[in-house]
Amino acid sequence: MRSNKPVNMDIDQLRGWASIMDKAMIVSLVATILAVSALGITTFLSFRYGGAVRAHEQSALDHYKGLESQAAQHEREASAAREKLATLEGEIATAQGRAATLEQEVSLAREQAATLAQQADRARERAAAFEQAAREATERATRTPRESAPAPEAARNPLFDAAEIRRRLADLGKLVRDATMRAPEATEEPRTEKPTEVTAPAPAEPAPPPPPSPFVASLQRYSGTKAALFLLGQISDAPAIGATISADLGLAGWLPETWTWGGVAGIFGVVVLVRDGSDPATHEAAAALVDALGAAGFNASKGDWPANWGRFRGTLNGPQTPSPTDAAIRIVVGEKARKGS
Repeated sequence: MRSNKPVNMDIDQLRGWASIMDKAMIVSLVATILAVSALGITTFLSFRYGGAVRAHEQSALDHYKGLESQAAQHEREASAAREKLATLEGEIATAQGRAATLEQEVSLAREQAATLAQQADRARERAAAFEQAAREATERATRTPRESAPAPEAARNPLFDAAEIRRRLADLGKLVRDATMRAPEATEEPRTEKPTEVTAPAPAEPAPPPPPSPFVASLQRYSGTKAALFLLGQISDAPAIGATISADLGLAGWLPETWTWGGVAGIFGVVVLVRDGSDPATHEAAAALVDALGAAGFNASKGDWPANWGRFRGTLNGPQTPSPTDAAIRIVVGEKARKGS
């Protein structure tokens, strides 16, 4: 049983309890400080970790957006490649049709040539036969018929009867008239009409080549110049215009190569560009080309390449050799290349 009586404590005991309480307070204060420090450090590390996570997520999102953009670019390039492939297949089919048509025309021309040769041989044979018949007819016509007149009756003893003498004279006159009339009839042969000589038709001389167009004539003196044709892929009539310009340049002796330029827009007309540092002959050829294109009905102009000659935006579809940067003259076919279009 505890006693309810108050306990008397001396000063030393109170001091001991006070020192214990001070130590406990100090310990609790230190623990509080440590807890607050741990909380601050934890909060700081939490903010750092959250920032790192957000940075990583942003990097992953940017990377994903970049991959998506590249995928879209690749899809556009694949679509352009498919369109180019379809165009090439159409051109190949057209070329095959033209080749088949040309082969048929060549075979027909050969058959016609063989038929004409046979007809010429038969005509020569007929002409030789007609010439032989004509020579024989001429010989027969020029041969003088030798028909002798009928021999007169045996001479009778002369009678000095005047009536008999008159009768004999009349008979001699009749015989002379008959002989005179029969001689032309005997000499006249039946006329043989000389057939018209059939001669083989002379082979037609090849027609002289037509004179070159003013476009070709004005650029022939720059024969051997290399040129790169850049056709904007989104322009529907650019392939036809590029084919026309390339064909005319080829007739003029130039060395053109064609590429389809995708991913670029905003170019007007036909722009002729010259590589920086080219010789005066190249600039002269480019100026003559601009004049010739303008005279041929194109919206042609001369411009400057704004960057390095070997760098360009977009993609080029065309031959790998030669390179599109080898030529010192670059011809870009853009929108409204022809005047009035």
